[in-house]
Order: sequence, then structure tokens, then C-alpha cells
Amino acid sequence: MVDADSASAEIADRNYDEKPLLLEVDGRLYDVAKFAKRHPGGEKVMRRAAGEKADGYMRGEQRLMGVKHEHSEAAYRILSNYAVDGKGGDEDMIDIKKPVLRQVGHLHDRYWTWIHQPLDSNLRLFQSDLLETFTNTKWFVVPLVWMPLVIGMGLLGLKSFCDIYGLVYGGGIWGMLFGLGSVAWSLLEYSLHRGVFHWQPDPKSRVQITAHFLIHGIHHKTPMDGLRLVFPPLPAIPIVAFFYFVYKALLPWPVFCAFGAGKLFGYVCYDVIHYHLHHGHPAPNSNYHYRKVYHHNHHYKDGDSAYGISTNLWDFVFGTVGTGPL
Repeated sequence: MVDADSASAEIADRNYDEKPLLLEVDGRLYDVAKFAKRHPGGEKVMRRAAGEKADGYMRGEQRLMGVKHEHSEAAYRILSNYAVDGKGGDEDMIDIKKPVLRQVGHLHDRYWTWIHQPLDSNLRLFQSDLLETFTNTKWFVVPLVWMPLVIGMGLLGLKSFCDIYGLVYGGGIWGMLFGLGSVAWSLLEYSLHRGVFHWQPDPKSRVQITAHFLIHGIHHKTPMDGLRLVFPPLPAIPIVAFFYFVYKALLPWPVFCAFGAGKLFGYVCYDVIHYHLHHGHPAPNSNYHYRKVYHHNHHYKDGDSAYGISTNLWDFVFGTVGTGPL
């Protein structure tokens, strides 16, 4: 057990609003009070382990709240920032106290390693407060903006099919097309995540590095930033408009409404699920807990697997299945 009294002198000057929350790992003492609420497994896990030698939990040798979880190198790197002795982790390669978007291009061949060393803090992208505001989005804005369109298109399609085929057959056809649209989104989601978001930019190209960082790199660098987990509606509008005109030109009106509503609904589900995989607090050993660990292992252990967010179906189909809890 950790002797908290012996550490009190060392942490007295740390200006925490919270009471100290002490863990011992490899003989070194850490005060994780500031980190507890951001911990991917939830604050309750940290508090349950407080005052103990946490080596076995970190290495996945002991169960905590019924679950074993082997922590990654990234987790140890984050933990090092909370050492009571004040000897924190490695200095970052850029000045993270300043807007980073203009800096990341200078990382060159260090960029790919840098974004896969997560921070437990947030980063500012732009000097402009206005531009910075547009990059921060609360999770509920996505359903608030897009669900009215899903409902409107869905009802138009349902009415058209029912007018043509009657309530039973028309409703059945509508339901199949709506479901097909949602499945089509899940495939697009997987393809974008694997092929675009995890595209590795040319280390010699500042433009490519900067573009990748905007698209997805910042999420891997700051996976705990709750305001950069869902896609801002403003840049999403031209993307949705593009698919609107393509599908409208190719598909009959009722089919377009049902399929398009299903696909847009799939997107809304994806963004909301993604947020809650990072910030939700599932019960241990539940399916939701499995999904959360599955996604966090994508961030902290193996970024080349577990690309599915709303479903891991396509990970099985294309051989990129990740790992869940031990």
C-alpha cells in the first residue's frame, strides 16, 4: 500500500483543486487526481485503485472491477506526467502551448510517431478565436442538426412507398432501403477510417501532414478532447450536399428518400457512438464495455486494426479485427 502521509510534503505545493489521488507504479508515486475524470476506463476505476501498488493492473495481471487490461506504452507516457517527484514525461516536439496547425508540418518523418503518442490535454489549432470555435463541437449538435433531415426524408419516402404499394408492402420496402442505407454508411465509415483517416502522408510534404492532422491526426494526438470527437456540421454541409445531388440524380425519388435517410441516420449514430466510446462509463463486462475497450485499443495499442466504430462487422470481413478486454 502507498503511504500517503510520507508523500504529503512532496505534493503540498501542487495547487490541486482535487484531493490527491495516489498510485504507486514500479516504485514511483503518482498523483492522478487531475487525470481521473479523463481516464478512458472512467474515474471510478482510478478511485478503486487509489492507494495501491498498481503494477499488476497496469500490466494486465490483476483484475480491477472484474476486468484485466494491459496498458500500452502511451498510457505509461501519460502517467509519467503526474509523477509526484515532478519528473514528467518527455518534452513534446513542438510548442503545444501555441496553435499547432502551422507547426505540425515541420515534424516531417517524426509526425507519424508524434500523433501516436497521445496527450491527455487539448490542443489549440488556430490563432483566430473564430476559426478555433468552428473546430469545437459538442456531441449533441450532430443529432440536433441532422436528425430533422433524416426524419423529413424518411417520412417523404415512407409516404411515397405507401401510396404506391400500400401500408404493409410499402412500409416493408421502405424499411429495407432505410436499413440498406445504414449498412452502406457503416461500410463507408470503415473505408474512410482505414483508407483516408489512416492514410500516411509523405513526411517531406508539409501540406500533406497538415491535411492529415486536420482530418484525423489531432484526434489520435488528443483522443480525450470531447469537443473534437464529432464532425462539425459546417464542413459537413458540402459533403452531405454532394451525396444529396448524386443520389437524387441516380435514384428514383422514393428510393432516394428512404436510402438517403438511412445513410444519414447511420452517420448520426456513428458520431454519437464514437463520442460515447470515449466518454461513456459502461458497466464492466457489458457489451458496451467491450466496444469501448476495443476502440481504445485502436488508439493506445494498435492503430492498424479495429477501424469499425458503429460496428466491427467490416473488421471481420476485411481481416482487421482488434482486441477487447483480457
